[in-house]
Amino acid sequence: MPFVKQIPKSQHKINNIGGFFRNYRINDGLSLAYVADSIRMNKGFLSDLENGKRNFPNGTIQQLSNFYDISFDENQQLYDEACDILNEAFKALFFANQTEESDILKKAVENTNIYENSSAYFVFKIIELHYHMRISNNNTQIEYIRELVESNLDALSLANISIFYCLLGIYYKRKSVSIFIAENYLNKSLELSSSNSKVYAYSLFQLISLFARTNRVALAYSYCEKARNIFNRLNNYTTLFYIDFSQCNCLISMGLYDFATAKLKELLSDINQSNKEHVPKIHHSLAWCYLLNCQYSECIKYTNLAIENKDPSSDLCYFIPYSYYKQNEYLKCLDYIESHLEYADDFYKPFLQAISARIQKQNVDFEKNIILYYQSLLQNNVYEDIPLIQNFILDYYTETNNKDMMIKILIDIKSFNDKDLTLKSSTLFVDSSS
Repeated sequence: MPFVKQIPKSQHKINNIGGFFRNYRINDGLSLAYVADSIRMNKGFLSDLENGKRNFPNGTIQQLSNFYDISFDENQQLYDEACDILNEAFKALFFANQTEESDILKKAVENTNIYENSSAYFVFKIIELHYHMRISNNNTQIEYIRELVESNLDALSLANISIFYCLLGIYYKRKSVSIFIAENYLNKSLELSSSNSKVYAYSLFQLISLFARTNRVALAYSYCEKARNIFNRLNNYTTLFYIDFSQCNCLISMGLYDFATAKLKELLSDINQSNKEHVPKIHHSLAWCYLLNCQYSECIKYTNLAIENKDPSSDLCYFIPYSYYKQNEYLKCLDYIESHLEYADDFYKPFLQAISARIQKQNVDFEKNIILYYQSLLQNNVYEDIPLIQNFILDYYTETNNKDMMIKILIDIKSFNDKDLTLKSSTLFVDSSS
């Protein structure tokens, strides 16, 4: 997605009044020449006013207001107030104070009419964007505001543009299909914000999970290191936990299981009454780490602890049966799957059915379900689970001495390690479905 009207830092000048009248004219469908003729002004002079190349002479703002039949308030205090509201709302987001964030945004949009026809217009549009992202979930309004603000970046300060880009990064990161659009916005936010600011820190934080989701774990780990120092300096200790927790999960994904286990247990020992809600998350990650490290008894132990502590994650449904399968406790595995399959998330059911079929040597059912699950992982970019499933498939084709399929899954494993694996490039999936 292109970024419209990019402004180099050295050339940036806030053009909030000229930008307002330019936008008003365009929205009314009027040409520059028509407006200039109507108010008896030189067309080039009006263009310079709209684009911030000249200051407005006395009486010109009123002249344009009369032409558009609006009451424009040029009071600089409104612009400053809007900037303060935007910064306070973002600060509440940064510190995860949802109640305060909601109160600020709701109160602000109740006073839309105050800022609508003023020099604060475009700043207030970013406040509305924040509101629609976090309160109303109005995607139509978000897209409208994005287009509007991107067409009028010269009417905003660099600090406000960096908040705008950060908010858009958070918004687009919600869906896998737009995750690289999110990355583009978050990187733009980093470029425009001070390295000591909350905006810079929060953009870094958002990129950590984005990199992890797109199989760039080493990069995510390095961003954890950068973000920790800034969040510590800004006294955001709540988010520091999530940074440390993300780093643990990065260590798991990089195969550094002993380091990850030690760090997760250290986090667990630091839990107190004020942050007990983190306990099931840590249990979950410990279970996953032990599963990948082939310590299946420990995986079962921590999976049960995560479930007892009400961890809501749906992927826990396969940790215990897969561990039983790997320990050759086949009856326990089949009993567990039979008693839990009905309640499992539909996404994971093919994997559970594949495990069951594998034990019972129902090879056709195994291949059908494991390929279906593998396809779903690739389709939904669930990169974390892919190595486990690739090795599960490889074991099967090794045991059945199917050399052609062994080669295909080995190609996929190499593609994954090279960060090139996609649904379209997967040799196994394309050939098995054709």
